[in-house]
Amino acid sequence: MKSLRVVLSLLALVAAVSAVPSHRIVGGEFTEEGDFPEMVSVYTDPLIGSKQHLCGGIILNDNHVLTTASCVNGRSSLHVMGAGVSLEDQSGYEEHKTVNMVIIHPDYDSVTKAHDLAILKLSHNFIFVTGLISPAVLPAPDTAEPATGTKMVAVGWGKDGPDGELQTMQKAVNMTYLSRDECSVIFGTFVQPNEGCLEGGDGHGICLGDEGGIAEDQEGTAMALVSWHVSCDAFPAVVTLLAPYHEWITSHFDT
Repeated sequence: MKSLRVVLSLLALVAAVSAVPSHRIVGGEFTEEGDFPEMVSVYTDPLIGSKQHLCGGIILNDNHVLTTASCVNGRSSLHVMGAGVSLEDQSGYEEHKTVNMVIIHPDYDSVTKAHDLAILKLSHNFIFVTGLISPAVLPAPDTAEPATGTKMVAVGWGKDGPDGELQTMQKAVNMTYLSRDECSVIFGTFVQPNEGCLEGGDGHGICLGDEGGIAEDQEGTAMALVSWHVSCDAFPAVVTLLAPYHEWITSHFDT
């Protein structure tokens, strides 16, 4: 019964937000190779059907990637692409790997999106190249929640607006962090422990396909991953902080 109430409340929230006009593109700048060497595209490439970008992810080490559970849970034929900003392999430097194992956080809740993290074990190791492809810098496990107003950048290949299309070129957008308390003022009990929000300026925000993308602070630390959002630039996006999950993430490096 509790899950049903949550679903109905989410549907009501989505319906309310859908009434907000939002015809502007989601702002940001196109990136270049090496700007965010830890970023990957997570995509599906089935034997029957077409290749499709699903979400972003970040490189943890040479054969593990971190993304959102909501993106990959129940999916098959998963792959990742690193060392590239184009989904169309324009540079020739791109590294494509097959996902051999998906490790969903044991407490992930598909309804509330609590603990929205998954580790992808790859078939082959990445070949790290300085300035092109390298692991993310994770926050230390005792890192405090960022203060409201902390500047961050979000990266991804998501849609350029609510009615737009997925971008074939990676983009980055400047955002501002809102603490869990501030985020809860907007979304109430939908905001779970270890979550916060990213807020963009006018015409700047996160959209469909940006889930799993990095939220990086000004020191280059991967502070959070984008979890979910309502509409695109009309409301802040909810992110999962990574510091509280440091032990869980690193405990799977030998998997």
